[in-house]
Amino acid sequence: MCVTSMIMDHYREKWTPLVPSVPWPTTGQIVYPQVTITSAPAISAEEIAEFRALLERAREYDKRNNEPECELDEKRAAIVTIAKALGVEISFL
Repeated sequence: MCVTSMIMDHYREKWTPLVPSVPWPTTGQIVYPQVTITSAPAISAEEIAEFRALLERAREYDKRNNEPECELDEKRAAIVTIAKALGVEISFL
């Protein structure tokens, strides 16, 4: 496994629990989702900067160790989807 992939896995596992889930109603019940209004996004700008810095270093390491561009599109898409669900943008993937 390349280091870039490992970094993406780490942040995917770290941020997935932050995505709010809306329960699906069972037959015959009406369920209204609880809405929580927060002023700050679930992922801070510092966390995104840390993710970016680690990802850049991991990509450099992978190039030096003959594993350039080893990250999977699936992992990129998952991170983007999580970020979008949390109201932040990650444009450097």
